[in-house]
Amino acid sequence: MRPLVLLLVPAALFAGPARFARLGEFEGEVEAQLHAADPRIAAQRNLPLPELAWLRTGDASTVEIELDEGSAWRLGPGSLAEISDYSRLSTGQRVTLLSLDRGLAYFTGEPEGKDAPTLAVPGAQITLHQGARVRLEAQESWSQIAVIEGLVRFSSPAAELDLHEGQTVRVEPANPARFFLYREVKRMDLDSWSEDRDKVLAAPVSARYVLQRYGLADLDANGEWIPTEDMGNVWKPKTTARWTPYRDGHWLWYDALGYTWVSGDAWGWLTDHYGRWLQREGTGWIWVPSQSTVFKPGEVYWLIGAKFAGWGPLAPGEAWKPAAQPQQFSNANTTYARFRQDARLIDPAGFQDRPKDPLGAAAFALALPSPAFPAGRLDAVRPVLRAGSTRVAPSCRV
Repeated sequence: MRPLVLLLVPAALFAGPARFARLGEFEGEVEAQLHAADPRIAAQRNLPLPELAWLRTGDASTVEIELDEGSAWRLGPGSLAEISDYSRLSTGQRVTLLSLDRGLAYFTGEPEGKDAPTLAVPGAQITLHQGARVRLEAQESWSQIAVIEGLVRFSSPAAELDLHEGQTVRVEPANPARFFLYREVKRMDLDSWSEDRDKVLAAPVSARYVLQRYGLADLDANGEWIPTEDMGNVWKPKTTARWTPYRDGHWLWYDALGYTWVSGDAWGWLTDHYGRWLQREGTGWIWVPSQSTVFKPGEVYWLIGAKFAGWGPLAPGEAWKPAAQPQQFSNANTTYARFRQDARLIDPAGFQDRPKDPLGAAAFALALPSPAFPAGRLDAVRPVLRAGSTRVAPSCRV
């Protein structure tokens, strides 16, 4: 009997930029825990999900997570899952391990290059080397994997084999020497939900204009692409005349990023993390996509006052330093919020003390002061997932 092993990889290999998944569509009671030391928080659309984030759904709830390479991971009711490994090598290869500890999940994706996303349930795992749509179930005494479309590589202590479209495999973690292979995929009520979401995310027009592969469908539904002579094709949202970037939402502290914007605009994922805003006379605010795939917490200038902080959008191509006034600075373009040292959340909602003379009451800064780092965050642990919580070896395929 062969043990199910997820190989450890030296941390030095993982030298690429950090990856962040997007918490997208959700219904009902959904909670996220970004770090073992953090409290669980209610789901927020556009919440960046780092490696090792946990997600939990209520008994009548669903959630969709978009990954940066364009795949989608969806959780059904009563589920607990983890983004166990979400790394990028210095070679550019993405290493992804998603663990479903209990409940129901769907995954739709098509790996690029040497990417080979792995999905784990108690007692088994599958790896995708080509496009596939799969359904995973994890119950107390059994786990089941169904291949709705495509081909995946299945591994368990009892077997390693290719699972083809229309096949289902069932394992019992307490009896690792056994597994059951069925030549059918029985329909479930929630299958239609996942299929409908696949159709929404498929072939977005915005894919022609940006490098990123997630959050695209929301751009298609909430704005239009317009050509410019100096900036190329830019995106203009359907907003009111008074709308301003980085105003509807809040800043949340991430240890690896600093204060990171969580947009309240349904479409505000790509626009606030992968490009910059430009205010143009006669046109209004337009978004200029970044030519980099590196996730940014928010491209803004900062103002720090005695009891408040302010911020506003930096212009495309602007290499700003606090000694100078930002190109797009004005009181109207700046959003303000109450700020105190060690705050891990900065929310402008309800703030009424907008300064009449901001430059007399505050100073520009590249970033806000970091909150204190409690030593207890280093010691925080979670219960071990039945599905496993470790890194997988990167693919060596050529």
